[in-house]
Amino acid sequence: MNLLQTNTNVKRLFYFFTLLFISLCVYKVIAQIYSPYWQDLSDTASGVLTGHPLWVAYQNRLLGPYLVHLISAIGISNVSAIKLFTLLSITIQNLVLFGLLTKSRVSYNRLLSYIIFYSFIFICIQDYGFYTWDSIDAILFTFFAWGIFQGRSMIFFVTLFFFAIFNRESALFISLYLVIDSFQIHNVKIHLSSKPKLAIGSFLTIGGIIYTKLIRDYLFISRPNGLLDTANARTGNQIHFLKNILDIFFNNLTSINILNSIFIIGSVIYLVYFIKYYTDHQIKAFAMFIILIVNIMIFGGINETRMYIILIPFLIFFQIGLGESKPDTATSGRIAANGNL
Repeated sequence: MNLLQTNTNVKRLFYFFTLLFISLCVYKVIAQIYSPYWQDLSDTASGVLTGHPLWVAYQNRLLGPYLVHLISAIGISNVSAIKLFTLLSITIQNLVLFGLLTKSRVSYNRLLSYIIFYSFIFICIQDYGFYTWDSIDAILFTFFAWGIFQGRSMIFFVTLFFFAIFNRESALFISLYLVIDSFQIHNVKIHLSSKPKLAIGSFLTIGGIIYTKLIRDYLFISRPNGLLDTANARTGNQIHFLKNILDIFFNNLTSINILNSIFIIGSVIYLVYFIKYYTDHQIKAFAMFIILIVNIMIFGGINETRMYIILIPFLIFFQIGLGESKPDTATSGRIAANGNL
């Protein structure tokens, strides 16, 4: 038994250091991608703290910039601080994914393949800007996706919401999930199963919207050029739905951005294909995945690939739940939420 335990510990240690090595490799690539942009990314974070962000929509995204500021307090420049922040966030993200996959009883070999897949996609979605709040979202939404698939308690999501709301308004997806999770789906019938989840989810959603609006109005002074962001003063966000529809179905077909269309359309088709096998938690995870895509289509940019990072954990945990291949007739019932076929 002692020998078996020793071998297990050695294996865990090996995978842990492999994980750190992967994180360093990813950071090295990221550092090269952003070598012309580190100063701009530093200025973007600093602008949030001084009340002069690029857009009013950035003004409530306080957690990341404050963490960078805290790191700089050790006596390094803001640019060095944001580089260190990026390295730490990449490492923490991989550690979180490692830990949650372990809890999902994924074998070490498969676990490593998922982390390599995540790291590859993480590199592929980089462009000219990956902001501090994007890095934190990557971590929080990994917890969020895992919590949905594992059917975690309401307190788990409420706690996650309060961390997320200080990062950015994407926390509203967590409170919205509580509203969705207050209903039970069985045989295509939907009925209210938890009034506390409905009440608290609704309260957090409304409260989160009010908080976001108030903090933007209170802290925002002007854009860096001294002008007010009058075009977005009311909602704080721009609407890009029609442009995104044209891009995803038409414009991208004649450019390298066709990969973005393939990713979005392909992932939806893939998940729809298996929908008849979903458990209640997987159906709700699918609903959140579609909501996240719709949000990107409305308020983001379909070719602004950094926004895809919150989708990747959902795809990983779906793959765990669905197994590596299409279920056959012998397994045509509902698939267990932990993915053991």
